[in-house]
Amino acid sequence: MIAPGGADAADRPALEVRDLHVEFRTRQHLVHAVNGLSYRVRRGETLAIVGESGSGKSVAAHAVMGTLTGSAAAIKHGEVWLDGQELTRLPEGERRRLRGRKLAIIVQDSLAALNPLFTVQNQIGEMFRAHARMPKRSAELAAIDLMDRVGIPDARRRGRAYPHEFSGGMRQRIMIAMALALEPDVLIADEPTTALDVTVQAQLLELLGSMQRETGLDR
Repeated sequence: MIAPGGADAADRPALEVRDLHVEFRTRQHLVHAVNGLSYRVRRGETLAIVGESGSGKSVAAHAVMGTLTGSAAAIKHGEVWLDGQELTRLPEGERRRLRGRKLAIIVQDSLAALNPLFTVQNQIGEMFRAHARMPKRSAELAAIDLMDRVGIPDARRRGRAYPHEFSGGMRQRIMIAMALALEPDVLIADEPTTALDVTVQAQLLELLGSMQRETGLDR
């Protein structure tokens, strides 16, 4: 496939969404959750999508990620281009390999997203073990380093704790660490400061900004 506009690698957007439509089919209704969303994000840019609760922002984010859940959800029309590659027609196995390495997401509900049965160090380290084939000990050290980078105090000790032992703000920092583990080209932040107090919100937004400047990712 040819990337939109035939742009070369230096000029093409890091992420482009074209006329995206997402539907949910229930027994009684057909719900049009996203209708004709289009945008492009160039390298180094930050794009904000604003809308009221229930307007389809999270659905759109998961459609781009390829993580829509349930048989009732479907992309009915549109294209998602990541660095010149169209994603919606890729087999699931290929899309899974891109997640984390090329495209990552920070979700709203960190407590629901984290597995309560495993330590946070184990869950962050799994990103390195599964995608970078790191040995267990090396993955643990990389996880501790990431926790330190996102501002979790005493990361070596706290890494052995479980998600419920962290505050909401600290759990969101863990989600940011997991999303940045493989240094993705594009990071989607799906309202990562929802339900946090304004001080923690400001801290997390500053953290995301500093990580963007440090890594050069597109958000």
